Amino acid sequence: MLYKLNDTTDKTTFVAVRRSSMNELGFLEKKMEQWLAANPTAVLPEDEKQVLVISQETPFTNMTDVIAVDQAANLVIIEVKRGQAPRDVIAQALEYASDVANWDYEMLNKKAIQYFARHNLPYTSLLDAFSNTFGIPPRPVSESQFNQQQRIFIVAEKIDEKIERTAGWLLNHGVSISCLSYTCYQSDEQEKQIFLELNEVVRPMTERLPRVLANEEETIEDLPDGLREIYLELKQRASRFGPDVQTIITKSGSLIFRANKNFAEIYAQSREMCLRFNVRPEGFQIPENRSAQIHGVTVTRVPDSHGWTLSHWFKVNRDSDLDAVTQLLRQSYDAVQGKI
Repeated sequence: MLYKLNDTTDKTTFVAVRRSSMNELGFLEKKMEQWLAANPTAVLPEDEKQVLVISQETPFTNMTDVIAVDQAANLVIIEVKRGQAPRDVIAQALEYASDVANWDYEMLNKKAIQYFARHNLPYTSLLDAFSNTFGIPPRPVSESQFNQQQRIFIVAEKIDEKIERTAGWLLNHGVSISCLSYTCYQSDEQEKQIFLELNEVVRPMTERLPRVLANEEETIEDLPDGLREIYLELKQRASRFGPDVQTIITKSGSLIFRANKNFAEIYAQSREMCLRFNVRPEGFQIPENRSAQIHGVTVTRVPDSHGWTLSHWFKVNRDSDLDAVTQLLRQSYDAVQGKI
């Protein structure tokens, strides 16, 4: 039997705390969802202190219960069940994960802004919220760094052996999935108090956030074959612009071409097998949030509300004309030299 200890100056009493259930307490599944949306770190590993909630299921939407972003900009997908988790809970969670895996920054930002508005949070964008939540300056974080991976968390009062076994198999085959069971308790007092215990059923044994790459060599080595060669070729071409050209690595793992000021930011989009380049706006005449063909390359201007210095971007893959890409990089370099 569990007891709650009431220790006052007059006396100490033990109050019985007995096991209960969401059903007995009269709580719907939505109640647990709300608890976890307000306290999402309850499902995380002990060494992970915070995530940013950006979406919660609303009526008439077929979406997972809670979606958050971790400090590596990966999506955290939390699926909550009252009572025994149904056998199809894993299939349902995988379906949700496959849906949100295709969300780009624009979609994530839309969901986040809607959630922030509903909960009266002061953030103007997902990037703004991410920067404030994790204490990361906005510029080292780029839009395409979001949603590179998805992490699934299934939370239910009971998780049977078959679900546990299936989740374990997925875990061994590279799917980031955790299953947690929870137990409700209530105190036998006139004003009843509710207690909740969460227990790990399935969890990655050494779950860690993606490592921050320490230097340029490690970052280049981490690039997929094909993209590595493209990057090295463009780096060599950029070095010919002037003796002041340097390459640096940000804490978030993106590469920077710099000449006193940054003139290009590069990071890999592995799913699309391409490199994304962010460059300066000087020399372009592209309307906000629109794209145009420049030297045969599709260049897009981000919304001005982002406040980015490198506000125009394009993608480079194996089929790209590297001479055209070099022209765009040279234009951005000339901008930091005051020539445009």
